[in-house]
Amino acid sequence: MTIKEIQSAIKRQGADAYVLVDYENKNKVIVQLLGEKFLTRKIIMVIPSEGMPMLITHIIDTVYLKDEQTKANFDLKVYKTWQQMLELEKQIIGQYKTVLMDISEFGLLPRVSLADYGSVEYVKSLGVNVISSADLMQSMTAVLSEEAYQTQVKACEITLKIKDEAFLFIKNEILSKGETDELDVQEFIGRRFKEEGMEYDELPLVAIGQNASDPHYTPTPEAHSKIHDGDLVLIDMWAKLKHPLGVYSDITWMGYVGHEIPEVYKERFRIVKAARDGVISFLKAELPKREVYAYEADDVARKIITQEGYGEYFLHRVGHNIGIDVSPHGPGANLDNYESHDFRTLMEGTSFSDEPGIYAPDFGVRSETDLHIKNRELIVVGGLQDEIIPIMDL
Repeated sequence: MTIKEIQSAIKRQGADAYVLVDYENKNKVIVQLLGEKFLTRKIIMVIPSEGMPMLITHIIDTVYLKDEQTKANFDLKVYKTWQQMLELEKQIIGQYKTVLMDISEFGLLPRVSLADYGSVEYVKSLGVNVISSADLMQSMTAVLSEEAYQTQVKACEITLKIKDEAFLFIKNEILSKGETDELDVQEFIGRRFKEEGMEYDELPLVAIGQNASDPHYTPTPEAHSKIHDGDLVLIDMWAKLKHPLGVYSDITWMGYVGHEIPEVYKERFRIVKAARDGVISFLKAELPKREVYAYEADDVARKIITQEGYGEYFLHRVGHNIGIDVSPHGPGANLDNYESHDFRTLMEGTSFSDEPGIYAPDFGVRSETDLHIKNRELIVVGGLQDEIIPIMDL
């Protein structure tokens, strides 16, 4: 976003300025606007709704802020002592009635809550009303360009193909050896991702039966299970293209080592599928009409699973943002009214997962796809599983 676009967003939120604080390049918005600079002291960026933005910076760091772009976009306000820093804040920020800062209600959104307590309290002590910058931050860090979105489309295509190969790998191993192993399947998927020119932060989750009752179970050399005939298998896999704008695919599919799926597995998967599809139907209906808050989608899925009697076993939010990031968990809005109350809007150009699950003591079930908003319409990017895969019929 340009400075003018940011200022327009500040006005739309009824604020006079956006106040950002940072130390050693931890705030991605500041880094986006200034670039990666060797800054070693506290810096405060003030973007008014009109006029020249300002940087309250220590004299030692000014040597890194003398490039033409920074000088063209920001007025440097230099301090030497902490008393001078506070006085500059008082003079500059104290003139405003309402400012945006990187805070969230009760600190429930860690990706948003970057402004430290003391900085926020000092601004409030100046008689300034502080409101959350959550949606403005999301618009600057989570909205995907068309090029970035297309990398996710391609990543999902490849991931879905490797998912089919992984279940076929299980079948072939069972036929040739009588068994396989969660670790073997995990390594097969990781190897195939690399062969396809993809990268990931961690290897996929491969879990059978009761192992899948832990949403983040992953096999390790020290703790893993063999896969035999009659086992229910959950595969959660994610990867992105090796591209500067690469966006992750992130999907979860279920298979059964056999020909005929037991009714107990079918029924549990039916409920999870209904919750997943309920989110999709809700968003397809509501997005063209109004702003939709992220927590609303979580409510839809959680209500369906709770009404079926499994609410206590739905142990996580229904979905997470997917952006240009080192992991599949991006900086934008999560479909969440369980782990947190995510009050951010589901924004044009953002992607996120839809992954309800039931993690009962006997076995776990999850279905996960990826969704994207384009022209206020919902697009399913990550495929939809309609029934558990009978692996031995492949």
